[in-house]
Amino acid sequence: MAVALVGGAFLSAFLQVAFDRLSSRDFRDFLKGRKDIDGSLKKLKMLLRSANLVLVDAEGNQYTNPDVKEWLDDLQDAVYDADDLLDEIALWCKLHAESQTGTSEVRNFITAFVDSFEKEIPFKLEKILADLDSIIDQMGILSLKKDTVGVKLSSLPSQTKTSCPETCDVIGRDMDKEEIFKLWQSDVASKICVVPIVENFDNLEILKAISEGINGTASNFQYLQSLEIEIQKTLKGKKFFLVLDDVWNENYGVWDNFIKVFKCEAQEFSVSVFSCIQTDPKIIVTTRSEKVARVVTVSTHYFLYELSNEDCMKIFVHSAFGNRNPNEFPHLLEIGKEIVEKCRGLPLAAKTLGGSLRSNFNQNDWIKIWKSHIWDLLDAKTNIFPALKLSYHYIPSHLKRCFAYCSIFPKDYEFEKEELILLWMAEGLLQQPKEARCIELEEIGEEYFNDLVSRSFFQQSSKSKSCFLMHDLINDLAKSICGKFCFRLEESNESNEITKETRHLSYYKAGFYVSKEFEIPSEAKGLRTLLVKSHLPTWIFEYKNIVKIDLNFFQNFKCLRVLSLYGACIKELPITVDNLIHLRYLNTCNTGIKDLPDSLCNLYNLQTLILSSYITKLPANTSKLINLRHLDNSEANMEEMPPHMGKMKNLIKLYVFCVGKHDDGSNIKELGELQHLSGKLSLLNLENVRCIDKDTKEVILKNKQDLSELKLEWEHGHGTKDSEKEIILLEKLCPCTNLNSLTITNYEGTSFPKWLGDSSFSKMVFIKLRNCLSLPPLGQLPSLKSLKIECFGEISSVGLEFYGNTINPFRALEYLSFENMPEWQDWVLFKGEVFTCLRELYIKDCPKLSGGLPVQLPSLTKLNIRKCEQLVASLPNSPALHELVCSGKMQIPSGHDYQSLKSVFIEGGGDSILSFPPEFASLTCLDFCGCPDLVSFPSRGLCAPILSQIVIHDCRNLKSLPEGMHTLLPSLVRLELRWCPELESFPEGGLPSSLESLAIYGCEKLISRRMELGLQGLHSLRSFTISDHRKELEPFPEEALLPPNLTDFAIGILPYLKSLNGKGFQTLTSLKHLTIWDCNNLDGLLEDVLPTSLYQLEIYNCRLLKERYGNEKGEGRVKIAHIPRISIR
Repeated sequence: MAVALVGGAFLSAFLQVAFDRLSSRDFRDFLKGRKDIDGSLKKLKMLLRSANLVLVDAEGNQYTNPDVKEWLDDLQDAVYDADDLLDEIALWCKLHAESQTGTSEVRNFITAFVDSFEKEIPFKLEKILADLDSIIDQMGILSLKKDTVGVKLSSLPSQTKTSCPETCDVIGRDMDKEEIFKLWQSDVASKICVVPIVENFDNLEILKAISEGINGTASNFQYLQSLEIEIQKTLKGKKFFLVLDDVWNENYGVWDNFIKVFKCEAQEFSVSVFSCIQTDPKIIVTTRSEKVARVVTVSTHYFLYELSNEDCMKIFVHSAFGNRNPNEFPHLLEIGKEIVEKCRGLPLAAKTLGGSLRSNFNQNDWIKIWKSHIWDLLDAKTNIFPALKLSYHYIPSHLKRCFAYCSIFPKDYEFEKEELILLWMAEGLLQQPKEARCIELEEIGEEYFNDLVSRSFFQQSSKSKSCFLMHDLINDLAKSICGKFCFRLEESNESNEITKETRHLSYYKAGFYVSKEFEIPSEAKGLRTLLVKSHLPTWIFEYKNIVKIDLNFFQNFKCLRVLSLYGACIKELPITVDNLIHLRYLNTCNTGIKDLPDSLCNLYNLQTLILSSYITKLPANTSKLINLRHLDNSEANMEEMPPHMGKMKNLIKLYVFCVGKHDDGSNIKELGELQHLSGKLSLLNLENVRCIDKDTKEVILKNKQDLSELKLEWEHGHGTKDSEKEIILLEKLCPCTNLNSLTITNYEGTSFPKWLGDSSFSKMVFIKLRNCLSLPPLGQLPSLKSLKIECFGEISSVGLEFYGNTINPFRALEYLSFENMPEWQDWVLFKGEVFTCLRELYIKDCPKLSGGLPVQLPSLTKLNIRKCEQLVASLPNSPALHELVCSGKMQIPSGHDYQSLKSVFIEGGGDSILSFPPEFASLTCLDFCGCPDLVSFPSRGLCAPILSQIVIHDCRNLKSLPEGMHTLLPSLVRLELRWCPELESFPEGGLPSSLESLAIYGCEKLISRRMELGLQGLHSLRSFTISDHRKELEPFPEEALLPPNLTDFAIGILPYLKSLNGKGFQTLTSLKHLTIWDCNNLDGLLEDVLPTSLYQLEIYNCRLLKERYGNEKGEGRVKIAHIPRISIR
């Protein structure tokens, strides 16, 4: 069934909330006997209905008439105030009802609130009605037309099954790609890193992002120079390809300082806007500013022009029709062509407009977009805005509110679906449908979110599948819609002001948080959202001069619904937090807050509470938070749970339930009352459970159908005196069969209950068992894909009980690991088909395992066996194997095909490689470590046509390298030899001419014959490292030892080296990096003969050199001051 093109007015959803509240039973009960307030609320309803009748016309005219836009803003401001009052009345109604049945303490608190509130209502209502009267009077002056029925809140989409639209191939740009590739003179680099750039070009933050992209881990550097040096070390001797996406910095000085980090990495270097024309390092910059292009370019720039209408049409059709065949709707295709022509070749416009018509096959709706007057409204900044405004104009009103709220996020901010849904829920943007459909608010939010994704307002992050972001132009659109009601504290908008209309305020910063930044003007007393997100090191919270929130803060901003203090430098919340009677979302994560005040428990409306890592306990009256739905204590170090948690029946997410040692907290039985728990749940300190009876029929977890991940953990080494008790407890903790993931840690029962391994758990895909005493029959689980067994200290045999009573055990398993099993000796193999889908097998720290690996593993791609000293086994028959890491004696059966191997790491048993086939067609990396039996390679040599790296470490008896390396290894680029004292020479014919990096450490005999190695003839060699603490090298380096094209030279741990040979450096005319470490007798650098090409000098742990050159103003330092980068430590 086609979805209608609703295009509801932005404010209609707000008004619908007000209408629903004013018609509710709670409000009718409240108005009994209050004729003065009853009349005022009826007038409020009438005024809002009057405004509702003209909303469609007002929204359509706001783009051409600034007065109408101002009128809508005034109306929205008044509606916010009305909504706040109605929310207070709703709270009053609920508290008044509870005061009739609560304890005297509760009654006293509620009575005090109710009395104070009743006195304020008339005054607040009077002001709101006066404002609305004035606003309604202007409708006639502005000639706003009434709609006969007004605007109704649209119903939810009937189905939205996925969080992302289907994938689409790259469309268009074929000619552009060809032109760009023509500009490249060499292969693309081996390391590609894409860094999106926000408007503030912060060198430190950008370099952190680049470091993370290269290394795969977050950078902890706080100082720019240290980070620059680290990146240079990482990239040294490597090709790289860096893409800086969407750059807006127009300051040449800032750009020049940034690019210096990379200029030293190659002889030839290029930066271009969509082009690279030189070799080695390549940086591509994308920008929408020609001025930026002129600032950053050192070679050439390439202009991307608009897409053809034909290519735009492909994008539009894909977004609009989805999986439907567009040829079924020829009349719509013709209209679509007219729409696409107005997109002017801009792909984002075509994609977003197509998304707004997705699955809508009503011809009149398509014509509305085609003929809309909004096309004629050109924005001063960009021609794409009219198309985006049009896409927004025709989405339902409930989506308009949710999308506009996202203007609070800075550009390039990546958000998770659940994060945004919880914020929407706190702001009251998620509305239950009128039809009798039982659906949680979170599910409604997911449908809203998926709808915005399908309409291309959100797009999935390229970094993380769980994150999303908005295109910069979409972000600009959201910001223009929310206008003065949303304010982002950013460096770029310091000239703007926070006003009384500001309702949503955000502050995202990577640096430290200072006290003045909490000074929000009191005029913004209607503030609903305060989002703080700062990334601070944890040690900062140890300082005493941490910022504290002023007690007046919560007095001034009582309308807050969302308060996120993520990363703020605060250590406590004031007791006045309960002034925030509207608060529904509170985030204290990554702050120094250790305790929450008892007054927090008075926040009746609170839905989401996220705790900091310092919190160990919750207030005793936490159970009063009966509307709490999400308690995120995943980062907290909980010691126990507060009492009576079973009363919190609305809880949907509870990440950790910690059983306390004392009786004053909640016992585990109370979990049974929380029937709606979903997602992840961890039960910790289960050794403290004392209330489980063998014969009890109480259900704890089995009724929780929406739980997906469960972790059960006892304290390590708790030493149970009653194994039967733990078995009974685990039996009672049987989850629902819908469970996907299970982890059990430190369980000391002598056996597992029957439910674990039962085939009824058909959705179980992941199991991890750690430090237990026995193995359950996990082979019976039909969907199990990943299994981890760790620290089973008493198991000596993995027997048939592991497979269970089934014909084809582990039929879906793809990942299997055994780790740290000190007594495991024997793996009993199943006679029959087993592990048919297994792709990865890991066995580590099993020193007594002596034999037996599965023989047939047809799907295996990775085999990793480490620290299994007694293992003597045959390599499984695995034709798909491409990564092998093994120690011990691995035998290679004859007739097996291992031509898919790409990476081999051998530890302790290097002779295994000798029985491999004579040719490795796919091998790229080969490592040997600690192989005393490796003396030489087969006389036939090692034929590996694409092998690029060989590392040989601590092979004390190795005497020779493979024969014919110069011909059999034509792709070798890196060779590293460490601690091979018997190695005397390179093979006849020398090393391959392709070699780019050579490192020799502690190979005494080889180093002593260095002049015979033919290094000068290696014309591709760029990096050379030499180290030998036992060998006296004088003179060094010898003349003509190294090729003139060398760019990186490292000398280390040469205690006998007293001076450098100037003649050896005279030929190194391309040298850029010189590194010297642990040469304590070296007293000089021969400053006059160092190559003029030298860009970076690094000296570490060289006492005499540090004395001579360490002082930046000293005589020695002056002699080497021409070197741009110097680091001496």
